[in-house]
Amino acid sequence: MLAMVRTATERDSFAAVFNAHHRQAVRLAYLLTSDPHQAEDIVADAFTKVYVRWQKGEVRDVGAYLRRAVANEANSKLRRRYLERREAAKRSGDDRGVRLVDDVAADHDVVWQAIQRLPDRQRQAVVLRYYEDLTEAETAEILGCSVGTVKSQVSRGLARMQELLSASGLAASTEGGVS
Repeated sequence: MLAMVRTATERDSFAAVFNAHHRQAVRLAYLLTSDPHQAEDIVADAFTKVYVRWQKGEVRDVGAYLRRAVANEANSKLRRRYLERREAAKRSGDDRGVRLVDDVAADHDVVWQAIQRLPDRQRQAVVLRYYEDLTEAETAEILGCSVGTVKSQVSRGLARMQELLSASGLAASTEGGVS
């Protein structure tokens, strides 16, 4: 009986976690894939993985763990989608299509690798500001620092990304995006 009560309480607790994080997780997945249906699938898979780890007591920061799980799932789906498009282009004999798919996928991978190479605080600030589309104040609250610190971390992160992307042959625009 005690086990059933504990299980029900755990489910209720995780339902609260789900309700608190679902919308942001879907938005992040959509930003990474540009596909609303795929974003929902990614988030469902990510929440399943988080729940399994959460039950074992292996998750301390659910939000951070969920964002990482969403990013990993999105990368897997994007990789699969890239391979499917590449195969379709090969079957159709459209060499230009294969090159274009390769170029777009390579650009996405290079940008994501540049983000991953940033120091933790810079990476967190850049992702929250530009991937999660949070304000500087919201980012500061989540990171537990001042707005000024967020501004400097984002500025340094974008400058470092520009260096990394320039070294890889991608030109960065003055607005901080990739062109």
